[in-house]
Amino acid sequence: MLSRIAEAVFWIGRYVERADQTARILDVSLQSITEDATHDVGRACKDVYSIFGASAQDPQDHTVQRVLDRLVTDRTNPSSVAGALQTARENARGAREVLSTEVWESLNTTTLGMARSVRPSRMHGAFQFAKDRCAVVNGLIDASMTRDEAWLFLRVGQLLERVDMVARILQGHDLEDATDGNVVMLLRSCSAHEAYIRSYRGRVRAARAIEFLLLDSIFPRSAAHCLIELDEALDILAKLHGSSFDRMGTEDPARRIVGRAAASLRYRSLDDIVADFDTEMEQLQRVTVAVSRALKSTYFEPGT
Repeated sequence: MLSRIAEAVFWIGRYVERADQTARILDVSLQSITEDATHDVGRACKDVYSIFGASAQDPQDHTVQRVLDRLVTDRTNPSSVAGALQTARENARGAREVLSTEVWESLNTTTLGMARSVRPSRMHGAFQFAKDRCAVVNGLIDASMTRDEAWLFLRVGQLLERVDMVARILQGHDLEDATDGNVVMLLRSCSAHEAYIRSYRGRVRAARAIEFLLLDSIFPRSAAHCLIELDEALDILAKLHGSSFDRMGTEDPARRIVGRAAASLRYRSLDDIVADFDTEMEQLQRVTVAVSRALKSTYFEPGT
């Protein structure tokens, strides 16, 4: 596969996942802000911006409407829902030859169907549209594409973005607030509330929720599960590119980074991780950046 196409499909996976996860986070966060009259709206909006690494120095930005304008409908911002979908579509235009027609048409329909403006009273519908359409795109990727390099790069991008988003959500979570409402919001932001209830069959607890989102090996959005799946996808890619079994480990820099991160999560106690939680989540985000760079040097721009 040409390196430019490999990079394009990698970013399609990342941006579709980013749009989906951003819509999920904002749906939960902004509904909470608008429904609870006790909320300090300005501070709550600032907290929402911080999850996405966005700055909002102007007090006029600290409103639900401005959050919607910047993080949902702004097509020039690749971290907004519409902007991420727009960027995914632009990447898809250059990788049509490796995508099925169904995937391209669905992504095109999704991007063009996103509203140009959204009011707080109608935001849930916009979020639901984005989540449903991203699910359709991902479903068609799985149902209509062979498990070749294109699918693997899409999968790697999706998993990497999912790890990054989970780390961002957890970093923005207030560990001191162990109330049921706060923990439920955390789980719902990660689309994990129902899965958590089925797993633990009881009242939500803060420590268990964090453990579930970080360490559960079979929940598809947990950090540990994503890292395990990411390592498997990278292993197959390496074999497709001629790397043979190495008795001494792997020479693939991306797999080394992912392997260390997965081991750091899976073979340490939750208490150890939570002891310096902010640093741990920051490190997890750095892992995703480092893996992206390693993929660039190995597959997208080799020899540079």
